[in-house]
Amino acid sequence: MERKRLSKEKRRKQIKEIALKLFVDKGYSKITMEEIVQTVGISKGGMYHHFSNKEEIFLELLRDGDEYRKDIVQKSMRENLLSRRDKIVDILLERILDKNPYKDLYTVFLIEMQGNDKFKMLFEKIYDESHDNFVEFIKKEGLEEYNAISNREFTFLMNCLYMGIYLFDNVDRAKLKEMLKLMFEAYLT
Repeated sequence: MERKRLSKEKRRKQIKEIALKLFVDKGYSKITMEEIVQTVGISKGGMYHHFSNKEEIFLELLRDGDEYRKDIVQKSMRENLLSRRDKIVDILLERILDKNPYKDLYTVFLIEMQGNDKFKMLFEKIYDESHDNFVEFIKKEGLEEYNAISNREFTFLMNCLYMGIYLFDNVDRAKLKEMLKLMFEAYLT
């Protein structure tokens, strides 16, 4: 039986979905381009038509995750009727507790960064872009009083929380949410 040929967009999406699962399940350094090719079920030439290497796929997935996060924050700001501070707390809780593969991918990135100088430089770029985007967002939303969560130390705390939840996923999420809510409210007061 002949396989149906996918459009360029659908094939890229398929490659990224499969690579995302592989990266999250095994880690960046343990995955080869050959393994991605085999799992997708296309030829090497077909793969290289879309992506030149696994790093390119990984970086595009990180960008996709950033867009996913921005969409959730914008939706929350539009639809959430809470007070300004409670909106920020809600966004932070969602950011930490949301179960999505992009957050797991970012956590894999943080873990892999330890032995990868390219990833360390990329982290600095991501941090700078995220910081600038967040400062622009809080200005646009009139939330300048929440500048306290746009610093490197708060980013460090959030990254530690991501890794902890990734590594110890069997925690009682309701209790964790309540504890984090109290912590974020205290920090923002």
